[in-house]
Amino acid sequence: MTRSDLTTKLSLRMKVSKKEADKYLTAFLDAIMESLESEGRVVMQGFGSFRLNEHKARMAKKPITGEPIYLPVRKKPVFHAGKELREIINGQTKVSRRSKAPVRVKEPRGTYDNVHGIHQVGMPE
Repeated sequence: MTRSDLTTKLSLRMKVSKKEADKYLTAFLDAIMESLESEGRVVMQGFGSFRLNEHKARMAKKPITGEPIYLPVRKKPVFHAGKELREIINGQTKVSRRSKAPVRVKEPRGTYDNVHGIHQVGMPE
């Protein structure tokens, strides 16, 4: 999905123009970036969290020439998906069309295999 696609979806869902939806999206993304820069972490309950990983300064080599170069301290934003997002992606939860709130899907009957992380349906215990 591109930014344009997301703007279109927002405009349809919020019943506003695409230009106005783009302003909302820009404001939302700017707020995340500013908070990440100042606080180092942004948490959105149910969706996930962004945080900064700091990489130490080090010496490296250019891949083609083999020339040594100095890489300074740098920060990299990292996203960790929240529980609800992981469940939706893995098909364990469905998003209701009306309310957009997650709806849990019942687990199949059977035993749970802790080693492989799967349910064994119809297997003897």
